[in-house]
Amino acid sequence: MSKIYFIRHSKAVDENKDGAKDALRELSQKGKEDAKFMANRLKMYNVMPGAIFSSSAKRCEQTAKIIAKTLKFKEETSLIDELYDISFEDLLKFVKNINESLDEIFIITHNPSITEICEYLS
Repeated sequence: MSKIYFIRHSKAVDENKDGAKDALRELSQKGKEDAKFMANRLKMYNVMPGAIFSSSAKRCEQTAKIIAKTLKFKEETSLIDELYDISFEDLLKFVKNINESLDEIFIITHNPSITEICEYLS
C-alpha cells in the first residue's frame, strides 16, 4: 500500500433534535458542502482509492458517500463499526491489517484517533 488518506468526517449537526445517539448525527449543510469540496479536490488530482473504509457513524457514512459518488468510485464502501470510537492503538492495528495490494485507501473516521495517527506517522 503506498498511500493512506485519513479523512475526518465533515461538520455534523451539533446534536440530534430527538436525543438520538451520537453515532446517528448527520452532516450539517456546511458539512455536505465541505465533503463535496474535498471530493472535488481529490478528483482534480486524479486520486482514486482502491478501497474506502468508513466508520459506521452516520456523518462518516455520508462523507464517504459524497466522496465516492464524486469520484465515481465503483466498489462498495466498507462501513466498519469499530472505526466509530477507535483508539489510536487500534487504528494503527487496523491500518497494519489492510491488504497491501491496495495502492491507495481512504479511512474516514473521527478525532482524536485520526489526529493521533497522523502525528505518529509524520
